[in-house]
Amino acid sequence: MRASDTPVSVSYTDSREQREGRVDRFGQPKKIIRVVTYYGKDNQIDGIVLDVLIRKHQTIRSSLGVSVPVPVDTNAVIDAITEGLLLRGEAGVNDQQVLVGFEEYIKPSRQALYSEWDNATTREKRSRTVFAQHALKPEEVKAELEASRSAAGSAEDVRRFLEDVYRLHGAAVISREETLTVDSRELPRACREVGQLPETFTAKFTLPVSNGVLYLPRTHPIVEGLASYVIDTALDPIQESKAYRAGTIRTRAVNTRTTLLLLRLRFHIVTSRDGHDTPLLAEEAQLLAFEDAPSNPKWLSNEETQTLLNAAPDQNINRDQAEQFIRKVVEEYGSLKPAIEAQALVRGEALLAAHRRVREAARVRGVTYRVEPQLPVDVLGIYVFLPVN
Repeated sequence: MRASDTPVSVSYTDSREQREGRVDRFGQPKKIIRVVTYYGKDNQIDGIVLDVLIRKHQTIRSSLGVSVPVPVDTNAVIDAITEGLLLRGEAGVNDQQVLVGFEEYIKPSRQALYSEWDNATTREKRSRTVFAQHALKPEEVKAELEASRSAAGSAEDVRRFLEDVYRLHGAAVISREETLTVDSRELPRACREVGQLPETFTAKFTLPVSNGVLYLPRTHPIVEGLASYVIDTALDPIQESKAYRAGTIRTRAVNTRTTLLLLRLRFHIVTSRDGHDTPLLAEEAQLLAFEDAPSNPKWLSNEETQTLLNAAPDQNINRDQAEQFIRKVVEEYGSLKPAIEAQALVRGEALLAAHRRVREAARVRGVTYRVEPQLPVDVLGIYVFLPVN
């Protein structure tokens, strides 16, 4: 668009990143972007773009609260602008001369564009109504929020995971009070690539962070990539792994033989609307622990089970003895199976109750749910803790 000799109107819009204080994937503040709109009042093309696109966009944003992108291709937008240019009279003239018989071909372009745009706006409104986060009250979904935070892990959990895994795989790690400095050049190539790691970096696990320091929350690509690498290598029957699906240690954290099971529970969450069922697969990792022999287990509470995650080895154990305890759990798994499947049913009921609470809080009507546990339960890991002799 050309510059105009007449006065111009200028609008400034701060970026969403500035308003929300968002950072990029490496924890650095995103650059502030200012959008400046220039248009001339005597420039027909400027005026058409303003009429066809900008004002329509502003109308939708003011009514909906969010921007809805133009849902058609570039050619349709050009057609609408061209139509406006052909039908637009000069300053002070209301009627534009158009060749007879061409009106029916020229006029519909803007209406078609607006119709598609309005349809997209309606779909966005419907989507926001279905999810209806704005209708949720914190006290109504507090339990689900706390459960999701617990499942995601705390900042300290993320820090300990990264530090342990990097050290085990040969990286040089310097641990300070609030930061972790990592030299990843000695890591296996696959481990570096899956997390897209820089050669050296300093990370922090809580906000705020200073320039040059990565903010690594649980969902950061570096953390997710490293977790995927550890799981994949542990499940790979060929590749050597630093993480194992089974193990035995002697520790002062227990007074009697204790076994920890890492389980994968699967559920079908079935949504019923207007007589139509839609299943959704959900998975959950669950820890169960028991004392004594598998044939006569004494199951621990969730709090007691969680403490086992902090247990450290305090005494050596020979390989044959360690394998013997693991083999015993595998051979007597039939004794454990009823209690494990009963736990899957309990978790299924808890999952169903959580879904119902959230939907009720969101004022969703006309929808019912049921949860179907998918048995048998997968056992991903078996870990035996023996008391120190």
